[in-house]
Amino acid sequence: MTSHILFFTILFVFSSSLILASIPEFYFNAGENATISIGDSKELMRSVGSAGGIQVYRVCDGKNAKTCGYWEDTKTKKKVANAPVTKKVGQNLILEKVTDEDSGSYYNDGDIYFRVQVFNSVVQGK
Repeated sequence: MTSHILFFTILFVFSSSLILASIPEFYFNAGENATISIGDSKELMRSVGSAGGIQVYRVCDGKNAKTCGYWEDTKTKKKVANAPVTKKVGQNLILEKVTDEDSGSYYNDGDIYFRVQVFNSVVQGK
């Protein structure tokens, strides 16, 4: 019995590691535009920076003009003031002039879709 529990525990840990290893990660420098392929997604969510909650971005489709084109805090239902200008061009999501507060996990339909890491450049000698 103990050997079966150990086997399934090892199998679970190994499977979890494979799933986490397959999550795409994107790296950007602060201030640059982040372009990420998202396919046909119409809505994305993210958990980023010190926001401490989930934000949602809805792609404009002509039917949702009042609720699209910006990051919304899902708790307060308000626009996120410091979120980057974001738009979908073709099958790419473009976040303009990202900051370290845009680092985090981005979701599509409740699953982790990709992770973003934004680095601040350090100027030497100043």
